[in-house]
Amino acid sequence: MKKTLRKTFILGLLLIGITVYGQEFNFDIHNTTLNEYLKMERSLGSEQIPNIRNHVSADNAQPIKFKRKQKVISDLVGYYYFKKKDSTMSHILYEWDESLLTLKANTNDKKSKKYQKALIRKFNELEKIIMDIYGKPVSEGDLSDLSVANDDIKGGLKKNVKWFPNDSTEIEMYANVSNYYEKRGMVTTSPTHRIRLYIRNTKKEERVTPELTEERIDSLNLISKKFIASLKVENLEKSKSHLSKMIIEQVTDEQLKVLISGIDFDREIELIYSGIQMGMNGKTFAMLQYKYEDDQSGPPKEMIKVIFDDKNMIVGIQPLKMQN
Repeated sequence: MKKTLRKTFILGLLLIGITVYGQEFNFDIHNTTLNEYLKMERSLGSEQIPNIRNHVSADNAQPIKFKRKQKVISDLVGYYYFKKKDSTMSHILYEWDESLLTLKANTNDKKSKKYQKALIRKFNELEKIIMDIYGKPVSEGDLSDLSVANDDIKGGLKKNVKWFPNDSTEIEMYANVSNYYEKRGMVTTSPTHRIRLYIRNTKKEERVTPELTEERIDSLNLISKKFIASLKVENLEKSKSHLSKMIIEQVTDEQLKVLISGIDFDREIELIYSGIQMGMNGKTFAMLQYKYEDDQSGPPKEMIKVIFDDKNMIVGIQPLKMQN
């Protein structure tokens, strides 16, 4: 009896190993690392391909792309998007679209019914796989009437399905199958045969608002004065030691010298305001504002603003002068 149980246990492990190794998709974006996704692609024999366009994002790095060979329909291209700061997964796009591989836009490249049926079959297979895991999706559209894809009907066949496995994951898939072609002046509507499958990490990052306690204000005030003192004696290396990693590589000696020329070091400064400032990317920073002690006008004619990151390092300093 013990011997039989042992054999069954080993077989179970082998079957689990084969299933994981042979899978084509992993929808658990929160518990799968970038390296695990890349390993999956390589185990499937996928080819890593270069990015041909720049993906602009404040938070995401350039995606890593793979191409998988397919039968009948377009090869699959997978895009793995991840965060710059820690490589956690942001979202994944799987795309079956021959026009993106050939880079032939606005062409009258109609597909056979065999191709269209194979593409629809792929969509239905994927929908069933995901339904078996997450249940019935929110669905819109239909792919059953192939004549719509080949008649003179703009748009053709379309279907969109969505799953929400939890409050921080969204899976969306849609297909468009159409042989419709029209050219009106500079506007061209080309045949479209495409499936897109998105796996999105929708978790919202908690933004930490800097606390401005009296103790922190005192600490930032001391740092500001040390920074300004090092500028006064033109000790550029010491000045740079107070700068945040966010800007240190971009700041040049010439820029610091321009900054020095904008400050009157013969006059004492005093702190008049402390608060929070929001940057263009939505991040928040602590801010101190100074005036010269002998400036009794209201508002002051000249001020110096110093901005800090959450590690109390300087990300910006700006001498301000009021115009007469």
